[in-house]
Amino acid sequence: MIYFIKLCYAWLLPPGLFILALLAFYMCNRKTVKFYKLFPVMLLIYVLSISAVSDRIIKPLEDFYPQPSVGELQDAQVIVILGGGACGDVPDFDGTGQIAAGAANRHIMGLRLYRALQVPVIVSGGLVFDQNGIESETAKRVLAACGVEEKKILPDAKSRNTAENAKFTKEICDRMGFKKVVLVTSAYHMPRSVLLFEREGIEVIPYPTDYMTNKHLVLDAFAFTPQAYNLNVTAIAMREYLGIAAAKAGLQ
Repeated sequence: MIYFIKLCYAWLLPPGLFILALLAFYMCNRKTVKFYKLFPVMLLIYVLSISAVSDRIIKPLEDFYPQPSVGELQDAQVIVILGGGACGDVPDFDGTGQIAAGAANRHIMGLRLYRALQVPVIVSGGLVFDQNGIESETAKRVLAACGVEEKKILPDAKSRNTAENAKFTKEICDRMGFKKVVLVTSAYHMPRSVLLFEREGIEVIPYPTDYMTNKHLVLDAFAFTPQAYNLNVTAIAMREYLGIAAAKAGLQ
């Protein structure tokens, strides 16, 4: 019964609801509406919102760089955590502003790496939108509250995208004399990030985290059930592929 209810929710909420609405529209207008005109739209919404497709679109990005062992990080001089969004005016335990969910996963991994390596941490993220606040300032406060020495937290408060993350991280590294960095970001975001960081001449050790798919994909009834989460995964993957193409073409 639990799984039946979950399946019902999936079809009664967008995007499953949109598919059913289009089907109902056709059933009520069969005399004037041709099914072949609606079918491509229904099929596109369905295909892009099932995990059987979305997981396979994003998985090559997540598998591109394996997660290194701690031993492979011993000569790293700094940890770089890339931002991924924040809410600037919400209440927090010791202040105002919280890191967004995906970005929080990145910072948790950065914190764990700091405890293992005891090297400085660069937190990236400037003011992209007014409502987000300056993400690196929020990240600095959170990491300091979790035990990272404040003097070892180096905020990049100017960057607004990944290309600027790389540019301003390079400036900090040159100023501080850092030669090799551990780059922490979401696994799907790592290929584009490494491309942009290496373009700036930064030697990076990729440390992917915040995975959106399992190592071994499973096909069951839910893999073919449309869900908004899967549609979001597809959109994220498509954005990354476009971003990689743009970076290679020198447009970022």
